[in-house]
Amino acid sequence: MSVPGTGLTGLTILVTGGAGYLGSEVCRLAAAAGDDVVATRFRRPPPCGRPLQLDIREPFEIDADVVVHTAYLQADADTIVSGTRHVAAAAARAGARLIHLSTDLVFDGEHAPYREEDEPRPVSDYGRAKLEAEGVVPNDGLVVRTSLLYGKPGPQEALAARDDVVFHTDEIRCPTHVTDLAAALLELAALDVTGVLHVAGADAVSRLELARLLGAHDPKGAPTPSGRARNVALDTSRAGSLLSTKIRGLLHS
Repeated sequence: MSVPGTGLTGLTILVTGGAGYLGSEVCRLAAAAGDDVVATRFRRPPPCGRPLQLDIREPFEIDADVVVHTAYLQADADTIVSGTRHVAAAAARAGARLIHLSTDLVFDGEHAPYREEDEPRPVSDYGRAKLEAEGVVPNDGLVVRTSLLYGKPGPQEALAARDDVVFHTDEIRCPTHVTDLAAALLELAALDVTGVLHVAGADAVSRLELARLLGAHDPKGAPTPSGRARNVALDTSRAGSLLSTKIRGLLHS
């Protein structure tokens, strides 16, 4: 079985965060395409691929053709920055192509939609750490910025199911189906694309609207508080011109 558009059959693909929300989906699709999948584990075993126990906060060695770096801890800048530095160094020593996952929150939310060449100005600690991590990706690597992920039971679906959460009415994001993003990452692994690329859902919606679309019953809404980026919608036209993988939108899926 192969995944249309990947062209990756026979490669060894190492996925950091192989037990995570996105990482496990990348592993599943890559294994279905016939690739040799190595999935790193830290606290939980990965559901797919050959497990590799490691802590990305320490130097390590790998043997792979492609590294897809999805591992992070949102509240831990050390994991985000030094972890990415160690992943990039290991990939370079192995001669592997590196694809690093970043976020729309590297932007300040004041000038959307954001193109790849727009100047990042993060307003949160998480955004600042992710921007610093982008800076350690080598010139022949690829930084993929994306947005909130949905599509299988996960954090956004869990939030939508709660009745004690206030969703921001003017925090605009481009929710991205996790399977679409995973397929796009595998397609990009086989393409000669470097630098920064925005890969996100086709529709920009508020956090309140996202909760409704994910099944929240009468969710509570409020304006975005100070210190948080508001509209960080991404311009994904470049990715659309490069990829055969289609990234669906929540409103028109």
